[in-house]
Amino acid sequence: MAEVTLLGLGDLHGGVKWTDELASAAHRADAILLCGDITTFGSTEDAGAVVDDIYAYCDTLFAVAGNCDSAAIDHYLIERGISLNGHGMLYKDSIGLCGVSGSNRTPFRTPHEFTDQELSATLNRGWEQIKSAAIRIVVHHAPPYRTSCVRMRLGLHVGVRSLRSFCEDEQPELVLCGHIHEARGRDSIRNTIVVNGGMAARGYGTLITIKGTELEIELI
Repeated sequence: MAEVTLLGLGDLHGGVKWTDELASAAHRADAILLCGDITTFGSTEDAGAVVDDIYAYCDTLFAVAGNCDSAAIDHYLIERGISLNGHGMLYKDSIGLCGVSGSNRTPFRTPHEFTDQELSATLNRGWEQIKSAAIRIVVHHAPPYRTSCVRMRLGLHVGVRSLRSFCEDEQPELVLCGHIHEARGRDSIRNTIVVNGGMAARGYGTLITIKGTELEIELI
């Protein structure tokens, strides 16, 4: 397989802050993966404006919605043909992509929250379609429980327990997530790399270079 470059962008909250470094990475990327919170309680029109802006930098885009988005935005992503929510697809013949929109329950009662069981069922639907791929990437707005990618300022872990169990059992090569703005960083669960790339709204992202079955991860 030829070298493939992907760019992960999460927590856009209405728009990407295109720093020179992030814009350069987007132009080089074969595809961009959106990890949710495309808007902040916005409309489908708001989401469309963000998506169209990203298409100016890269012509291939896949996405999940976040807890600050909505079911309507999830449906909009399906209509645009870019949704990974509960769906798996093979990209470049050997890279399996699947995703999960929304988050687990929060104290804030945001628009797009689900039970752990619902998130698990959505993930498993997509996983069944990609589990035999050489490289398996899960785009999951909310991070797995008890990783540095989900630790809040008070040290609390608020991630998705079912996602952690899934990683322990299935060991996808990579989980791209967001949701917890202050937990930008990288961790691992067994052989799974877990990355919270930080807020694209502040100019952050994750550059993923795939060479055969090897992954190189760079936080931007």
